[in-house]
Amino acid sequence: MRSTPSKPVSREETKQKTRAALIDAGVALFAEEGLDAPSLDAICERAGFTRGAFYVHFPDRDAFLEAVMERLGVEFLDAVLGVAGDENAGLAGTSARFMGAVAKGDYPLMREGGVRPHQLLDACARSQAVRARYVALATESVARLTRIVRADQKRGVLRDDIDAKSIATLLLAAIIGVQTMNDLRMSVDLPRTGLAILRLLKTAR
Repeated sequence: MRSTPSKPVSREETKQKTRAALIDAGVALFAEEGLDAPSLDAICERAGFTRGAFYVHFPDRDAFLEAVMERLGVEFLDAVLGVAGDENAGLAGTSARFMGAVAKGDYPLMREGGVRPHQLLDACARSQAVRARYVALATESVARLTRIVRADQKRGVLRDDIDAKSIATLLLAAIIGVQTMNDLRMSVDLPRTGLAILRLLKTAR
């Protein structure tokens, strides 16, 4: 029986695989060593490529960091906040997914040994492009949270005397605040704090 010849891999597919491998290496090393420690040589070595291959895809480290942030950010938002049409899980379900992600070490800014919030803010201060990417992810977080809150308000689960976007913004601000407290090694009972916020927002019955 004659085997069917495999389809040759196009140059564009090869380029995309190389780019993805470099981003994978960055994700892994940043999670292990933080944002500043891994060198470009270490990232390239982990991915199995040269610096020349790196610069084909990324003009500098900041552009690479943007790509890593985009990968991690979108994956995390999809896993925890869902996409348009997933609002029916409600804020309680969303909160439970977030707590679970933090407990498992899947939340990039609160895992041990990984990226520290101050490192990301330093990168934002150095690079307008990195700052813009971080702001875009934060803005998308608020947009998705707003849809979730609004759906709960329509079901009568959450109080509706506060604008949904304002609640969403407050929730994100609380998460960023907890990140900072965690970075300062302050003791924060995240599940209890999350439950307190939910109780404040629930309708009185």
